[in-house]
Amino acid sequence: MGCYPRDMLAATHIDLYQLTSLVSHWDAGLADRSVTMSFFSRRLPVNDDGQPVRGYLLWVGLRRCLGWLRDARFDDARIESLRAHPMLGPALRQRPDMAKALRDWRFRGRIDAPAEGTPLWAGPATFEGRRVDVDGVRPAAQTPYLVVETDLLGAKLIETPLLSIINHMTMVASKAAQVVDAAGDRAVLEFGTRRTHPEAAVDAAYAAYIAGCAGTSNVEAHHRYGIPVLGTMDHFAIQAWERPGVPRHVTERAFFAAFHQAFPEGSTLLVDTYDSYGEKTGIRNAVAATGGKLKGIRLDSLISAAHIRAARRLLDEAGAPHAQIVCSGGMDEYTVRALGDAPVDAFGIGERIVTSPDAPVGVGAVGKLCALDGRPTMKLARGSAKATLPGHVQVFRDASGVDTVARRDEVLPGTPLLSRVWEDEAPLPLPTLAEVRAYARDAVAALPAEARRPRVVEVPISAGLLADIEALVAADDDG
Repeated sequence: MGCYPRDMLAATHIDLYQLTSLVSHWDAGLADRSVTMSFFSRRLPVNDDGQPVRGYLLWVGLRRCLGWLRDARFDDARIESLRAHPMLGPALRQRPDMAKALRDWRFRGRIDAPAEGTPLWAGPATFEGRRVDVDGVRPAAQTPYLVVETDLLGAKLIETPLLSIINHMTMVASKAAQVVDAAGDRAVLEFGTRRTHPEAAVDAAYAAYIAGCAGTSNVEAHHRYGIPVLGTMDHFAIQAWERPGVPRHVTERAFFAAFHQAFPEGSTLLVDTYDSYGEKTGIRNAVAATGGKLKGIRLDSLISAAHIRAARRLLDEAGAPHAQIVCSGGMDEYTVRALGDAPVDAFGIGERIVTSPDAPVGVGAVGKLCALDGRPTMKLARGSAKATLPGHVQVFRDASGVDTVARRDEVLPGTPLLSRVWEDEAPLPLPTLAEVRAYARDAVAALPAEARRPRVVEVPISAGLLADIEALVAADDDG
């Protein structure tokens, strides 16, 4: 549970084209060329109909990115695997010095980033209230997740894994923040482990916790990061208590009693295996089996305001007015809001946090060159919305929460968002998990209501940055 997790990813968690295109740069003697890369989103997520589904992106993944950069290696087995590849292999075998460079590679450079847990925006660049359009070049503007200065070889090797981490963890955090906001003062528990890859589940638990979830069902996330791990019981446990010739309501009550005996202070009982509201099963069984001393019940089906109010009445009438109600089962911020003031104490949200089905392809994060040998460069992408910002930027957030993207050497009113997180061969110390979570909570709480609603955002840029764009477009026209 230290500052950085021990990483599980080898350096080969990259796209093949990163290595094949590296060969030409290697032959040209450019592998040690100084480059600057920016990792960013061009816009806020939209659904399949093109409608906005987020008001901001909650940046989570910094600790994981820096941990990967610290630990990533090409071991002998992976080098041999690359040497045996039908396309890349012959090139590596003919260039043993390149294969050795990969085997010896360790990330070195400098990285600037916003604090983990910072709400970020992305959208069309504007200047003095008008969208930037320089001879058909219409860049997007944003606060980058990372700005990385390194050599060309290192830049080729880090792009894919960092984008994997950023897209997944910021996607989960941004969705979880919406659910937490909808739940208000009621707890949200992240229950999505079985809906994604085992390692992705740990990252999702971390991201959801930063976003305000009270805990996770994932035990590894508790071990690795100290995130509170919480749970109730499952249908399997109740069904496994069945006995031939014994009515199910009897075996259900017997299991409830056994579970409560094992966990007298924490018995939240799952009541819908057979019938939540039956005369002999469900809620009545849960109260009877515990002498009314259960901590609460979990409803995993038939989630509606009417059913929840009926459950509350049954608990009160049966002598358990203190028992809490936890609701789970395919829920998200929309279903939470639809329940209104129904008496729910907590929500267990799984698949719709970790898969974010209204924006399931990450947050559109990309990694692009913004400087070569210290000189600004940009993807012009005329006529599209894919033009990028040039150079190493800084972003200033003013007192009203408006961000302006500027050149790094400019100073504008407001608080600069990017600070150094990696120097030379090692990451710099990060805040604790508790500090990051508190920072994210306060940063989201400070957002005006309109900034939390799904919308299209435009992002201002500085006069200096606009001048760089104009100069690069003019240079292209002159050429």
